[in-house]
Amino acid sequence: MEYVLLGISVLCEVLATGILRNAYCKKHVKNSADLYLFNAVSSVVTLAGLALISALNGALCMPSPYTVLFGILFGLVTAGCAVFHMMALKAGPLSYTKVIVSCSMVIPALSGAVLYGESVSVWQYVGMGLVMLSVVLAVDHEKKDAHASVRWLVYCLLAFVLSGSIGVMQKIHQTSEHKGEIGAFLLVAFSVSALFSFLMIPYSLKKENCRLSLRENGASAAPLWLYSLVCGAGIAFCNHYNMYLSGVIESVILFPVLNGGSMILTAAAGLIFYKERLTRAQTLGMILGVIAILLLCGIVPLILRLLP
Repeated sequence: MEYVLLGISVLCEVLATGILRNAYCKKHVKNSADLYLFNAVSSVVTLAGLALISALNGALCMPSPYTVLFGILFGLVTAGCAVFHMMALKAGPLSYTKVIVSCSMVIPALSGAVLYGESVSVWQYVGMGLVMLSVVLAVDHEKKDAHASVRWLVYCLLAFVLSGSIGVMQKIHQTSEHKGEIGAFLLVAFSVSALFSFLMIPYSLKKENCRLSLRENGASAAPLWLYSLVCGAGIAFCNHYNMYLSGVIESVILFPVLNGGSMILTAAAGLIFYKERLTRAQTLGMILGVIAILLLCGIVPLILRLLP
């Protein structure tokens, strides 16, 4: 049963944070306010999903001040990561965007060594080096609008840093004496993510002197509700059950499948379904990024473990 949940979690990750986000951003997003609206609505759906799951599991509890404060910070980082990720999807290819953002696992890997004295293998150091090469090769210098390619890479790197920070913060909370409050922690986080995104909508409208796309030319709100509902539900499922799976499946199997599996499937979806075309340098960079992620998430130990 655990491996069925693992497979569903990978597919939810691919669908929610990859394919559907990419489709919505490229088709329906015209300004920053549109991004904040989408993130706000999907965060509300995620919040409702997590509340329902926690209630059914009897995991609702009064959070400590530590969890509340940490949850607020986590929510702000989560919202920022989602928005910059969507900005990158709007500006560039799904395949390479997913690879670069997935490489953010290098941050919690390094933090584990610095903060907790965890060992870093030779393979992981090689993976870190390949991450840097992948980023260097990302910019499309052959593109007519080279500035657009640079802007896409900046958004990717901001999402990279914030995504890596999420992993560090999860580790810090789950190694504290308040680790049993994970349900409350996530509820606080996504409440803050939704509130922050809603508050940023009028600010973005004023700053960019624009209107929400939903208010232009009689645009339908159906795509917003549909995409937000599916994305929010998928994110809620992943957040809750990945925590459960981390306690019942060995890390050497869990993280390679979660991280490597979702990254490879998302990148493949971009290349196959969206017909994305990369330069030779970008193709090499993406391949190096894929190899880096497989090394960072422990695919080598997994292969060695499976060998007779």
